Amino acid sequence: MSKLIELIIARLKVTRFFTSLLPLLFLLGVSSTAVATPASSQVNWSSELIKITEVSPTLYLVKSYKSVQLYQDKPAQTFDSNSFIYVDNSDAYLIDTPWSESDMPDLMRWLEMNKLQLMGTIVTHYHQDRAGGLGYLDKLGYATYASEMTNQLLVNDKQPTSNHSFSGDRFELLKGKIEAFYPGSGHSMDNLVIWLPEEKVIVGGCLLKDNKVNNLGWTGDADLANWYHSINKVKAEFPHVEFIFPGHGEGAKGQSILDHSLSVTKGVASFE
Repeated sequence: MSKLIELIIARLKVTRFFTSLLPLLFLLGVSSTAVATPASSQVNWSSELIKITEVSPTLYLVKSYKSVQLYQDKPAQTFDSNSFIYVDNSDAYLIDTPWSESDMPDLMRWLEMNKLQLMGTIVTHYHQDRAGGLGYLDKLGYATYASEMTNQLLVNDKQPTSNHSFSGDRFELLKGKIEAFYPGSGHSMDNLVIWLPEEKVIVGGCLLKDNKVNNLGWTGDADLANWYHSINKVKAEFPHVEFIFPGHGEGAKGQSILDHSLSVTKGVASFE
């Protein structure tokens, strides 16, 4: 197991430990923000809306949340969504925005606290759990990137688009460090994955499923017949991946998330 994987697992264990203490600390009158902000560091930090956790020295996980009613006869559920901040010296790059514009000021506050300059943002598809902050960033003059297909789908949905677009199956947001790959349609027609070659990490967006999730989730815009085949292309493209994060839920080492996502989508795949 590489040092990066060991570090990722250690960070996630520490995060889960502190999260388990929150109910007790609430009763004692300690705020969640105080718990998540160590006195000597502002790296691991949370507000009422988002939570930021160091995964590695170059990668930070941003959790945002939304209450969603999937079924009319059942109560709404709160879902998390994974975004990422990639740090390159004093520059920062955002991979997927948090769920809504209201989450963005807290993320920008964290960047300011850590003396980081946002240089670019890329979104992996057009749904709001990936692209909900594009309008906010555009108003402030930050560079944002999406595929031409994603921007067209955002226009169709009457949502803000990115101010830069790209075509083709590959795009480098940061040369040699942040690479986008389009494997084909799946969760949505435009879903990308992000490859971080130095860390050997895949940010899978909603194409990939948490290992504990055994259903497809929202499929209203999915290409069910092709989803399985797109995941297979990701697996073939990045055989040396060491850690994978899905769009929601928890990451895992190795290729387990790819294998699990294949098993979840195989039943609806077309093999004709």
